[in-house]
Amino acid sequence: MKKTLIIIFIVAISGTFLFGADSFSVAKKETIRIGASWPLTGNLAFMGEGLKNAIIMAKEQLGDTKYNYELIFEDDQLNPKMTATTINKLINMDKVDAVISQGSGPGHVTTPIATKHKVIHFGLALAPDIAKGNTNFIHWTSAAEHSRVMINEMKKRGIKKVGLFGMNNEDVLIHRDDFRERAKKAGITIVFDEIFNVGEKDLRGLIAKAKEGAKKNPPDIYVVVAMSPEIEILTKQMREAGLNTPLTTFSSFEATPEMGLFEGYWYVSPAEPTNKFIEDYKAKYGKYPSVCAGNSYDMFNLIVKAVESAKSGSKPTSKQIAEELRKIKNFPGALGNLTVRQDGIVISEAKVKMIKDGKPVVIEN
Repeated sequence: MKKTLIIIFIVAISGTFLFGADSFSVAKKETIRIGASWPLTGNLAFMGEGLKNAIIMAKEQLGDTKYNYELIFEDDQLNPKMTATTINKLINMDKVDAVISQGSGPGHVTTPIATKHKVIHFGLALAPDIAKGNTNFIHWTSAAEHSRVMINEMKKRGIKKVGLFGMNNEDVLIHRDDFRERAKKAGITIVFDEIFNVGEKDLRGLIAKAKEGAKKNPPDIYVVVAMSPEIEILTKQMREAGLNTPLTTFSSFEATPEMGLFEGYWYVSPAEPTNKFIEDYKAKYGKYPSVCAGNSYDMFNLIVKAVESAKSGSKPTSKQIAEELRKIKNFPGALGNLTVRQDGIVISEAKVKMIKDGKPVVIEN
């Protein structure tokens, strides 16, 4: 009888392992949801596609982790009015643990919403106040760094007079205003300075004004601080009008589907992605990564690094993740070794580049 009871007990225990294994197995990994609001349709969809591709690649390259990671994408067309809807959906319906925005306009919308709901926010933007608060961060090379590198390059090339075309967009104006101030201090004269609105397609009047001014005081170069598609429209109309003065910009020559239009022009752009990132991206997607793709890749990996480092018995809080983010130093990212400052801004260097054979190439600073 005793032997029979022992056998029954063993069978019962075995059955528990076979059919009720959850009671004894290691607990399932919790999931960290990361949402991104980017331009996936419209004029800048090519850029949003690059951001999306890079972050998907980053996720696929993860090794063994304590948590599962899920990506959720929303399209805001880089329009702050749409961003309010997409970010609220990601936070309130999708229950994300972190959000990523692109552009200062969308970033300014996202920061207060993410702060209110205690969600980590990484902005790909210039405006430093997007990083205000404990849980908000920025990964984009600063306007001051861009201006410093551009002015140094102008001095090397003997450029003393510049004309400025600026688009009425927050990120663009941050670049323009910072450059204007630093250029004047550096002894570079601004002989032409005009702003046009987003969406303008006929810029011939502005170009005629530039041509007239150039008769009396010709600039050595025009700094065109604008985004796609306006920068392509302006450039084509300048050439049609016979205004063939060289052009330069901040990033925008590579943030366009028509890079060949700017063949041979030098410009200043954020840190260049590493060769490994570029080759991995090309191997997976069959093309060169778009501008900002490296930032997207890095932001995902920085969040993962912080989450995995948090000493927590369960899913870490946004406060714990933010604390770990600010501890990150010399992290090997797509844009080189990265350090997260205490103000939430990731440090990276600007580079002088040139469009060569239709592709961006780093030249000596």
